[in-house]
Formats: sequence, structure tokens, C-alpha cells
Amino acid sequence: MAYSTFYNVNDAAERISHLAAQQKEFLFIANFECTEFIIVEDPRHQTDILFDIPSASNVNKDLFQVNNATFTFQAEPFDRYKQRFDIVEKGLHQGNSFLTNLTLKTPIQTTLSLEDIFYMTDAHYSLCIPGRFVCFSPECFVTISHDGKISTHPMKGTINADIPHAKDLILANKKESAEHATVVDLMRNDLSMFAEKVSVERYRYTTEIHSDRTHILQVSSEITGILPKDWQRNLGKIILSMLPAGSISGAPKPRTIQLIKEAEEEPRGFYTGVFGYFDGASFDSSVIIRYIEQDSSGQKFYRSGGGITAMSDAYSEYHEVTEKIYLPLRKPAFSEVICIKNGQPMYLSYHLKRMEKTIKDIYNKPMPELHLEIPDEAKKGRFKCRIEYTDVIRAIEFTPYTPKHRNSVALVYDDNIRYTYKSIDRRQLAHLVKQAQTDDVIIVRNGMITDASYCNLVFEDYAGNLFTPTDALLHGTCRQRLIDKGMIKERHIPVDEIQHYKTIHFINAMMDIHEGQVAELQLRIGQQSCN
Repeated sequence: MAYSTFYNVNDAAERISHLAAQQKEFLFIANFECTEFIIVEDPRHQTDILFDIPSASNVNKDLFQVNNATFTFQAEPFDRYKQRFDIVEKGLHQGNSFLTNLTLKTPIQTTLSLEDIFYMTDAHYSLCIPGRFVCFSPECFVTISHDGKISTHPMKGTINADIPHAKDLILANKKESAEHATVVDLMRNDLSMFAEKVSVERYRYTTEIHSDRTHILQVSSEITGILPKDWQRNLGKIILSMLPAGSISGAPKPRTIQLIKEAEEEPRGFYTGVFGYFDGASFDSSVIIRYIEQDSSGQKFYRSGGGITAMSDAYSEYHEVTEKIYLPLRKPAFSEVICIKNGQPMYLSYHLKRMEKTIKDIYNKPMPELHLEIPDEAKKGRFKCRIEYTDVIRAIEFTPYTPKHRNSVALVYDDNIRYTYKSIDRRQLAHLVKQAQTDDVIIVRNGMITDASYCNLVFEDYAGNLFTPTDALLHGTCRQRLIDKGMIKERHIPVDEIQHYKTIHFINAMMDIHEGQVAELQLRIGQQSCN
């Protein structure tokens, strides 16, 4: 097991603060009741817990494929929801709360595993503990930049975006406006416990979220403040003191949480908890919503919720929470880079073949027709043509080509990295370069040489023979063409045998074997472990 579990909030806060003060990378997960905390050190190099956020990931979702999946549910009857709604409404009228988040637990039927759902959904924040739960959350909890700027983006207010004038309707709704104002005020107070200069930077802006059934508008605000310079030493206390998040509990918190327990009758567990990632300098976190859990018998449940105020209508709230039962399906995106020399695309057939295979493998669709209209400025000299595509061509851009010079290269080790297709998601590769603090890296996986960060490699031995690693992460077009012409041969190259070669060639579509940069192995390559 690659993680530690804590059942005491003070122990969890102390451990989080200790790791942050030591500038160590970690992932943490807290349940709604603040009775269970999971902390994962070096989270990108384990797979017991899967995560994918804007700044980091330990997976490549673009490698995932699923066919013939089913996902159905039968929401509980309105009368059952109304019983819980009435409990909350009574508490509101008695003054015990003025905003309460009431949630729904819906059995679902699906052929998908929790891991399948994690990989196939599109969200800013994704998390999966196999056998327990998966979430694909759109909601940020707090972020903290390296210089101590703390921000939160509470979401409160949802409407079907296909309704005419949906944005105007949601922003003009008095109930939604009051609910949103309550949460913003609550989060502003939470930030003020530790931060100075707390202010609302943006108030009630809308974002679109696409689902498998419909697409919705979500209303958010942005609140910021400035933390003390030593914020890392107190990160655990800062974060855990704000739990549970106001947007999924209500206000005032203590009495509202008691009201939630009375109405919902069972613990939420990790649903509506929080998870966060610290990269050694900055922090990002999310509220655990858009959530599916699995019980010991294998039955899966979708959890959804919404805020209740004194102005709420039971049927409208019931409709909103059932509208939130959805899978926001993702479309993996890929890129292809073609060298344009004096207006001519070079070796186009190799690029088309790779694109065709990718679209077939990922989408099981035929290759769309590609029209390359070379602009006049690209008809003289060397240009890079970059094509971005899913199952359709999304964008084509032409830029002048400037070769990258490598003054330093490091050997890095990562046994989990995958880059089978030319995905636009290059976070894992970029992180290795950032860790190494060099111009480029040579990636070692399971003891074998693979690729550089954006080039295939060709090793030259002392007799002048040329070999490319069989274990390459990505089978590049230049690499394949040179193999087809018999200029290079594939060979497994263990890291401990690189001394058998005198030089290395960096090749890709823009740099052929006689054009790519050459490094003398014994003089130019350092070593660094990124495990």
C-alpha cells in the first residue's frame, strides 16, 4: 500500500504541514466528517490511488479505451426525497440554518468499473480509490501559489444550459442568488482565519459543463487572500480548519452539519470531502463531488446534492439533484507535427498513417479528410505544421521552426510513464524535465532506455552502427522511416549498457538523423532519479 491513513484531524494536519515544510510532494484526501484522512507521498509514482488534476497526474487518460459501456439509474421517488427535504426545511424555519446542502444517494447500473469511469470522464479534478469510490469534480476548493496567494472558487447554482436564456435565468434567480451569496460570505470568512487582504475577485460567473445526457451551466465566484510567508509550515491547519467545505455543507456550519446528519441518516464518507496536491511549492485542491461509490457487494451509488434555503421548492431541488447524475465524457486529443520545407509537407504518408491508427484505436472511426493549405509565409524555409485532432481535425497551425539546443541532458527514471499515442497531455514528460532541471532528459523505464522528452533516440556505437531503443515510448514517424530504410535497427538498450555507445542522436519529424543534435554520452549526460 502506497499511502498512510489517519483517523485524527490533528495527526493529519501535523503530517501535512511537516511534508509541506520539507517541500515534499504529496496528495491528501479528507472525508466529509473529518474522521478519515489519506496521505500519499510521491503520488505520481504509485497507482494504488489514481488522480488527475490540472497541474499533475499519475496516469495518461488518453491510453484508455472502452466499448459498449452501459450506465443507467432509477432515481428514488420524489416522496422519499421530500421527507428529507421537509426535515431540512423545518430546521431552516427554526433558524438552525439558512443554507443546507442536501444530498441524494442513487443506485446505478453500469458495466463500467470505477477505474473505467475515472479514465473516461472529463473533469478538472479526478480521483479514484479502486474498490471504494471515483470522483470527477469540476469544483476547486482552494489553491495556494508558491508566494502565498490563496484562492477559492465556490460553485453554487446549476441550470440546464439548453434552456433558452439559461445564463440570464440562473443569474436573476433570487433563491440561487441568496444561496450563492451565503456560500461566498462563508468562504470569505474561512479564508480570513489565516489570510489578509481577502476580497471577492469575481462574483457569480458561469462555466459550461458537458455531460453524457445534457450540458449545464454552473455559477461560481473567486475569492482571494494573502497568507503569511511561512504558510507551508501551517498548511495542514490552514486546510483542515476550513473543512467541511462551505459549498457542500451550508451555514452556519456546526448547526447545519447536525441538520444534515438528521436528514441524510448516514455518513457521507469521502463524498463532499476534499482532496489536494502539493507539488513541493504550491497547492491545489478540489471538493469531492460528482461522485460514485461502491459498497462491499459491488453495488455502485451516485451521490449528488444541492443547496436548500427557505425559498427552495422541493420539486425544483429534486429535479436539480437528479440532473447532476451524469458522466462528463471526455474526448482524448492528439497532435501531429509535420515538417514543411519550402512549402512542401515532408513524409506526409507516415503522419497520415499514424493519425489513422490513433483514431481507429481510440475512437474506432475512420480518418477524417485532411486539407493542408500551406500559407504563403510557410513556402520559404522550414515551418512546423501542428495538427490537433480527436475524431475530427480541431486545429492546424504553422509556425517558423527554431531548433532547441541541449546544453544539458539528464538520465531520469520513471517506471510508470506511458506515451503510446502522441497526446496533447504532456504533463508527465514535462514534469520529468522540470524535476531534472536540465534542457532535456533521457527516460529510463524498467531499466531500459526509451526516449527523450520530445524526441526519439538513436545510439551510435564505436563501429558506426546506429540503433534505436525497442522500448521507445512513442514510435515516431522519423524513427519508423529510418527503420524502414534500413538506416537504423531496433535494439533493447539497458541503461547500464550505454557505455557501449559513443554518441546519441535526437530525432523527430523536424530533425532527421543528419540534422538532429548529437550528444557525446560520456561528457554531456548527468543522472537523476525521478522515482
